[in-house]
Amino acid sequence: MNTIKMKTYWYPVCRSREVRRRPIPKTLLGIGLVLVRYDNTLVCFENRCPHRGVPLSGGKVHECRLRCNYHGWSFDSEGELVSLPGVPDPQESARLNKKTCRESNGIVWVRLEGDRKFEDPFGVPERGFGEKGMFKYMRSDYIHSIENFLDPTHTPFIHEGLVRSSGRQMMRVWQSSSERGFETHYHLEDRQNGLVNTLFDSGIDTNIATFRMPGFAKLEYLKREKLQLRVSIFFVPIEIGTVGMLVRVYVPKRGFPTAMIFLILRPFLEIAFFQDRKILETHWKFRQRYGDLNKIMEADLVIDHLLHLIAEKENGKNKEMTMIL
Repeated sequence: MNTIKMKTYWYPVCRSREVRRRPIPKTLLGIGLVLVRYDNTLVCFENRCPHRGVPLSGGKVHECRLRCNYHGWSFDSEGELVSLPGVPDPQESARLNKKTCRESNGIVWVRLEGDRKFEDPFGVPERGFGEKGMFKYMRSDYIHSIENFLDPTHTPFIHEGLVRSSGRQMMRVWQSSSERGFETHYHLEDRQNGLVNTLFDSGIDTNIATFRMPGFAKLEYLKREKLQLRVSIFFVPIEIGTVGMLVRVYVPKRGFPTAMIFLILRPFLEIAFFQDRKILETHWKFRQRYGDLNKIMEADLVIDHLLHLIAEKENGKNKEMTMIL
């Protein structure tokens, strides 16, 4: 992973409502952060006091200042040292490392470096769709977590019976790519035959899998070019071996309360997530023991694109083929 480049992007780190009266710790790309509100202003600093290096998330906001809980050093909203116990007018200077943050649609986003413009990749849901969001976490490799979500070749095995059952399922596949990301289109010649499809599939004939830097991925399910379901995930590189995910699921209302639709759908999504997490955590443990292995074959649709975009390996190859799963 090109960490220098990745630090210039925006990442979702938590819900806005999590940051209230007390500072809270977060980690992004291995850097400890503290989020704090000064009145109604959200601020993000590196989570360490310049005095003895203890985490500022253990402190509190007092008189509109972030106060360290070790020696009481206090900092204003720009990170400047403004007071310390025992010295009424301190002559020494100290400054916290401030990071750029903002809020959008109830989510806190952070950019560690650079001046890249903020864009909310989730956008606004289409009219007639309900939305449900959640944060998830797992011990895994960042690039392979994204691959697992976008590449369907594991589904007959990891999700056997749930997403796909045994039997011929043919699809035509083609891809397009740019330096911002790539898309994979699947035209289904045969209907998917797992339990989820038996219960919820009303004739989906096209899947579109999209990736945009640095970690936004979405799967769209269409019937006659009309959207039926969308699952979007922003993958967050918390630190080596730990991946966060902001998940949003969009479903058409169709006259039913949105809460009821998600109540029925959520157990199936949770099972699929549990199955993915189990294999990805196993993959991570064995990668730590034996090293990484990326033997790329024709059926691997996205790993070469991800390695190119995130790790700056050689350019990915757009595929056009017929797959049978």
